[in-house]
Amino acid sequence: MFIDIYRKMDSLWQKLEKFLIVFILSAMTLVTFIYTMLNNLYVPFYGLGGRFMDTGFGDFCDAIGDFIMDTASSLNWANEFTAICFAWLIFFCMSYGVRIGGHIGVDALVNLFQSRTKRILAFIGLGACLLYGFIMLFYSIEWVQTLQQNGTLTNGLDRFGVARWHVTIIVPIGFILFIIRYLEIGYRLIQGTQDSLGLANEAKDALEELAHQKNNNNENNSAVEQK
Repeated sequence: MFIDIYRKMDSLWQKLEKFLIVFILSAMTLVTFIYTMLNNLYVPFYGLGGRFMDTGFGDFCDAIGDFIMDTASSLNWANEFTAICFAWLIFFCMSYGVRIGGHIGVDALVNLFQSRTKRILAFIGLGACLLYGFIMLFYSIEWVQTLQQNGTLTNGLDRFGVARWHVTIIVPIGFILFIIRYLEIGYRLIQGTQDSLGLANEAKDALEELAHQKNNNNENNSAVEQK
């Protein structure tokens, strides 16, 4: 019963997870694009205003340039916003990387052992990851509480009332999700459906890519010889 409920909740969370990642990336891109465009767009209008000085058209171009520059100045929080979004992606995607096996796994030696030994080593690695997660969770909560008590504001988004702890709350949230994903791996290890942490194997991926390129080269050479 509990497992079925958890699977439904996890399925919903995976969809929300993907949506939030796309949303944060889109917000970063959109704000950066608008801020960059505005900071470069007023230059040609001022150029036209200088060329047609003391004319109605020149005054019109200067007015547009002033408006664009004022708008760009009002968006000087864009750099802070982008940095915050990037930080949120890092901590939010920790658990996502665990779920999809995106983190780098240095386990070339481990893979040489039998399945039983690999599972034992996987439990050791799992324990290390969980210990790291709990330590970071404890101190990140303490850090956020300190910022909340001090009422520290952000440098750029303070005009919107965004406090520093509003931004850093993602750190403990990220480590909570990180721990949950590794507990899921632990459950699969106990069940016997998995014998490793399921991390990315870059060496294997590189060898497969090299073999794929070699096959493509051989096919191209064969096609040239036939011609």
